[in-house]
Amino acid sequence: MTISNRGMPIDARIEQDVHGNPSLKRMREDDEIDRNSYRADMHIDTPEAMPAGQPDVVVQKVPKWQQATEASFNGIVSIRFSQPIAFDTEQASCANATGFIVDAQRGIILTNRHVVGAGPFVGEAIMHDHEVIEVRALYRDPIHDFGFLKFDPSHVKYMKLVEIPLAPENAQVGIDVRIIGNDAGEKLSILTGSISRIDRNVPDYGSLSYNDLNTFYLQSAASLSGGSSGSPVIDIYGAAVGLQAGGRTKEATNYFLPLDRVKRALELIQKGEPVLRGTIHTRFKYASYDIAQKLGLPEEIEAAVRRGNPAGVGMLIIASVLPEGPGEQAGLEEGDILLQINGKLVTHFVTLEEILDSHIGSTIDVVVNRGGKDIKSQVLVEDMHKFTPTRLVTVGSCVLHDFSYQLAYSCKLPPRGVFMTSRGQFEASIDEESGYIVEKVDGKPVSNIDEFVKAIQKIGDMALVPLDIHCVIDTHTKMDPIVFISHQWQPINVYTMNSTTGLWDHTRIKWETHPLDANPVNLQLQELEDTRAHNCKDLALSIVIVRGLYTLSLECVSSTKCASVGFVVDAERGLVVVSRWAIELSACAAMVVFGNSLSIPAKVRFLHPTHNFAIVQYDPKRIGKNNIKQITVSKKPIKVGDPACMVTIGDARKLTCINTAVSDTHEFNGKAPFIPTWRCINTEVISYESALLSRYLAGIIGDEDGQAQSIWVNFPTGTKKSFSGGLPARYILPALEALQQGEEPRVRSLGIEVSAASLLSARTRGLSESRLEEFQAALKNQTHIFYIARVEILSKAHGVLKDLDIIISINGKLMLHIDDLEVQNSHDFLEMVILRDKQEMTLRVETTEYDGGDNKVIKWCGATFQAPYMGLRLQSSVAHSGVVCVACDLGSPAEQYGMHSLCWITHVNGIKTPDIDTFEKVVRSCPDNKYTRVRYVSFFNEPDVLAIKTFYHYWPTSTLIKDPSSASGWRSSED
Repeated sequence: MTISNRGMPIDARIEQDVHGNPSLKRMREDDEIDRNSYRADMHIDTPEAMPAGQPDVVVQKVPKWQQATEASFNGIVSIRFSQPIAFDTEQASCANATGFIVDAQRGIILTNRHVVGAGPFVGEAIMHDHEVIEVRALYRDPIHDFGFLKFDPSHVKYMKLVEIPLAPENAQVGIDVRIIGNDAGEKLSILTGSISRIDRNVPDYGSLSYNDLNTFYLQSAASLSGGSSGSPVIDIYGAAVGLQAGGRTKEATNYFLPLDRVKRALELIQKGEPVLRGTIHTRFKYASYDIAQKLGLPEEIEAAVRRGNPAGVGMLIIASVLPEGPGEQAGLEEGDILLQINGKLVTHFVTLEEILDSHIGSTIDVVVNRGGKDIKSQVLVEDMHKFTPTRLVTVGSCVLHDFSYQLAYSCKLPPRGVFMTSRGQFEASIDEESGYIVEKVDGKPVSNIDEFVKAIQKIGDMALVPLDIHCVIDTHTKMDPIVFISHQWQPINVYTMNSTTGLWDHTRIKWETHPLDANPVNLQLQELEDTRAHNCKDLALSIVIVRGLYTLSLECVSSTKCASVGFVVDAERGLVVVSRWAIELSACAAMVVFGNSLSIPAKVRFLHPTHNFAIVQYDPKRIGKNNIKQITVSKKPIKVGDPACMVTIGDARKLTCINTAVSDTHEFNGKAPFIPTWRCINTEVISYESALLSRYLAGIIGDEDGQAQSIWVNFPTGTKKSFSGGLPARYILPALEALQQGEEPRVRSLGIEVSAASLLSARTRGLSESRLEEFQAALKNQTHIFYIARVEILSKAHGVLKDLDIIISINGKLMLHIDDLEVQNSHDFLEMVILRDKQEMTLRVETTEYDGGDNKVIKWCGATFQAPYMGLRLQSSVAHSGVVCVACDLGSPAEQYGMHSLCWITHVNGIKTPDIDTFEKVVRSCPDNKYTRVRYVSFFNEPDVLAIKTFYHYWPTSTLIKDPSSASGWRSSED
């Protein structure tokens, strides 16, 4: 075979310049002209001749690094950006990076692809003089780690723009370079390095992460960190020879992307031409000759290749071939050594890509060597952009799009199918860290995003839908999670890339409405066959599963979906009691599952402010003939030694029972969490003798008459561990009886949290001997009384009662047990005797009526705002306003500009925001794409001011208001 030097790197071809080759001479001359132009542009001294009369020797002034770097400063920018929606290999996030101007006239900035991202991008560039300008995505390469941002040069008013020329041919082993960029958030850090390799294979950042392919990388010994991505790698002439892309901080090794294909893309964009990218769905890697020999490369071919490319030390070898792609169809295999394409020697990635990019839609003749034999194939070149998704779909916060070319290489799969890049509120069994291909929705096959939208929008409201999925990194195992769909809480949006504006235009897809099936469904619940249950056998016929779906992170609750065992307390009205571990918030979609066979939508009717239970209501008309039996709440006092039997759902979802006895009754005293959320306080907990109960998170415990003695629930403790115990069933009676009478439960509270204090502690704090004797006579088997641990700010008792007050009596009765505090629920005023600073005092304390929790929520700039909630009011010493930020979405303006949860919002644009209504009015008047000043006080009472730039395209303002007349109990509006 004949081997030419056409496929050799340009630098090797210049070095091999043979006599009389005019084209290579022009390359060398042009290169010298370019280098001189760099010097002229950047005011770097050029060689000068000695004065006349001196020896004929030229003294060259060596260009100074200081001059080269300083001349680059006005061309390097810091990029502050967000990727507002998870897409491809990137999750929603905010970050800082670097870029540099490569066309000052057109306003083009070069940076990394992993900065521009494959999906939606919002960003701004901070110039060297700290002018801030908007940038938008102009181009991102499908595989290589570079992309271009666009800005309007006329918006830069105070600084002369400098563009940094691209000189990929200057990248040589041994040259010194400077990496200038936003390293670790420090604007214009300058780091020194030397290029040690120019033929390194692409770095591997792991599966389901962005990884480059089919290119060499430059390697240097330089230690960089976050924010340096996109920095120019400057040579001594002030030209960029590489683009900072990644590295290993521990080894102080850095990786730069060569600029050959970057320069080509830029030139095409400048001409207004498309950047064509061809592919045969095959990944190559560069392997040294010794490795090629092990794969069977004949010695005579190696010798011919070495003669044709003396500067090279290896060849391109096929690393992977995508299934169903043109490479596989042509018979290419892993381990094949690439020799020629269209009769041309190919040992360099640049040559390979030049051929592929210029033959899209055509076939190429490929010659590979496999085990010592030459194999010839004709391979179709396809358009790489066709396999790069330009649309995405959100269902609530779940994000899906077509499976990308990038992911296909990462997972060795064909680039087709629907990829779930973020599960949002979908089934918790779907691991957020793993990617999934959705094969079917409700039994209907979906091969692309259009088919997925058609299938999902037909799903009825509050329905459970099966998905057929498989993990992209474990294709052997298929999964069938059941997805809970709520039309109100999970809107469908389709986003489409707009190449003109750089934005992703979105369209709201309407759910198809289907009338609920009016025909009731007959139901036969599983009966407990264990004879040990005795009179508690029928408790099993009250057991259901209650699921809660959350789309808003209210009250700093981070969970998206919870489920727990619940119990029917009124079958006629469809009332079910469940722990607040499952139903933490009223703003959720709830569902009751009967016998693991029938699911019915439910509405949250009541959340107890201090006790660990909630009541939801389903429509009993949806159920026909059934054997459901509601529990009867026992009103007997619970004593140590009382027999009991717990009925719950055990292993393999079978009913089980455990006979036990009451071992103790005591107050629950959980530790306050670092982040204030709802928690159970002022509650009695029942402990039981059998340790087997601790295996279960939920169950119903009956007494010897078969009546509900307690509800076995999970109690958050404020630590990573949780605690399970019995919640006295009598706690649910006031709320249950109100609902049965058609009324909303009314609960009044002092707004305090009490804890136990030993009699010794009370004595040292000034409790009189007479009072001690009085308590000791009344207390039977305990040696503690109660003090106020916290007083809820904004409650009517705040300022009257104080932390550490010891409670002696309420309405003339000594406070001996935690349940003595229950008198607060039914009184507007209480007369309390307390001990403070060793002095007894009698106080008339007004109680506060519980308002049902959250009533209005505002979403603005990706942050969630509400009135101060109970958990926060208990753990705060002062209320700075009536508005609190409780969550910031990833990739949102709120996150990007420094907002965080647990902030009291006091002013917006200088206007006070004392309540949530005023806050809503003010933020709705804030213009789009402008900075808004937000003054806040942190949870730790530290004031600060933020400037947040609105971006309503991705982050519109919306309001959620509690509305008992709506099906879900809430109504929403969005700008």
